[in-house]
Amino acid sequence: MNELGNILDTWFSLEGENQDAVLATVVHVKGSAYRRPGARMLLVPDGRRVGSISGGCLEGEISRKAWWFTSQSNHVPVVRIYDTTSDDDAIWEFGLGCNGVVQVLLERTNSPSARALFEFLHENRSAGPAVVATVIRSTQVEAGQRLFLNQSRSHGALAGCRQIMVHAQTALESKSSRFVFLNDDPQLGDAEVFVEWIGPPQSLVVFGAGHDAVPLVRFAAELGWSVTVADGRPAYAKVERFPEAQRVVVMPHQDPLRDVVIDEDTVVVIMTHNYPLDGRLLPEILSRKPCYIGMLGPKNRAERLFNELNLDPPATVHAPVGLDIGCDTPAAVALSIVAEVQAALKNRQGGKLRQRSGPIHAPAFEAGNASSSLQGLAEAVRPAFCETTVQ
Repeated sequence: MNELGNILDTWFSLEGENQDAVLATVVHVKGSAYRRPGARMLLVPDGRRVGSISGGCLEGEISRKAWWFTSQSNHVPVVRIYDTTSDDDAIWEFGLGCNGVVQVLLERTNSPSARALFEFLHENRSAGPAVVATVIRSTQVEAGQRLFLNQSRSHGALAGCRQIMVHAQTALESKSSRFVFLNDDPQLGDAEVFVEWIGPPQSLVVFGAGHDAVPLVRFAAELGWSVTVADGRPAYAKVERFPEAQRVVVMPHQDPLRDVVIDEDTVVVIMTHNYPLDGRLLPEILSRKPCYIGMLGPKNRAERLFNELNLDPPATVHAPVGLDIGCDTPAAVALSIVAEVQAALKNRQGGKLRQRSGPIHAPAFEAGNASSSLQGLAEAVRPAFCETTVQ
C-alpha cells in the first residue's frame, strides 16, 4: 500500500474512535530537501507517525510541537517554515541540515477543511487523477481553504476563484503540481496556493508468476504501486505466493488478457520464460499502448520475437529489461527492473547521481510572484531552529 493509502486508513480508524490527529504536509521547497511538495505525515495521539515529510531531520521537531502549534491557532491550519540553509551549529546539532527551505502545513484532522480533504482523497483513491488547491497564506482568508477538482466536478471553498480553477485544470491536464502566487485576487487578495496533482497508484502488470516475479512484486508494492500478476498456470498464480499484489489472475488459454487491465498509464513486465506465450501476448499488449513494456531475457530473444511477429518495437519497449547493475539473483534482477521503471516514469536516465550536473530534484513549477505583503508574513518571525510560523 502506498503512503497516502496508509494515512487514509489510519484516519478512518481514528474517525471511528472520534480521535483527533495532526496532518503535516510539505507544501513548498526551496533548495535541497529529501521529500518534495505533497509529502504527508499523520501524527496520531498515541505517538505514532504514519508517512514522512523528510529523511528524518524534521519529523522529530514537528512531532514535538505540532499539537501545540495547532492549539495556539485555535485549530486553524498553520504553516511552519524550516530554513536549514543556515551554517548555525544548532541547525546541524538537531539534524536539520538538509540545506533547503521547507514549508509544512499543519492542520487538525477534525477541522472542516482537513475532513473535506480526507473525504475527497478517499473518494478519488482509485477513481483516477485529482487536484487539490490549498491556500498556504493569504491577506484575506485563512490558510487551509481548498478547491477540489477531478475529471467530473469541482467543489470547495475556492471553487469560485477563477485563477485557481485555471491553475487546477492545468495541473490536472499536465499531471504536475505547482505553487501559485496571486496578487490582488478578488477572493484571496495576495495569496500563495499549493496546487497539487494527485494520481492513482502506478499500475504494474507482471506476466509470469515464477520465483523471480516474487521479489519484483514485493519491491513494487514497497513503492506503492498497484500490482497485477498474470500467469496461465494455476499452481503458480496463487494469492498466497503474492500477498502484496492487488490481483493475481489465472490467464485462460484462449483469451489470456481477458481479465487483465492495461491502459496508457500501465507498466508491463513480461517474464513468463515461455517464448510461444510471449508471441501470443505481445501483439495484444502493444495494441493497448502501455507506457512501458519490459521484457526479460537477452536482446536477441526480443529481436527474434518482433521479427517473427513482423512488428517494429516502439520506444516504450525495454528489452532486455532493467539497469546494468550486475544481477545474479532474482532479488537483484527485480531491483534492476524496478529501478529502470522508476527512471523511465520520471524521464531520467538511471545514471549515477554524482555525475548529474543539475539538481537531483526537478524544480517545482511556480506561477506569479510573491507580493511584498506575503514576504512580510513569511519573514515576520524567526525563532529557534530558523523556523517561521505563518497563520
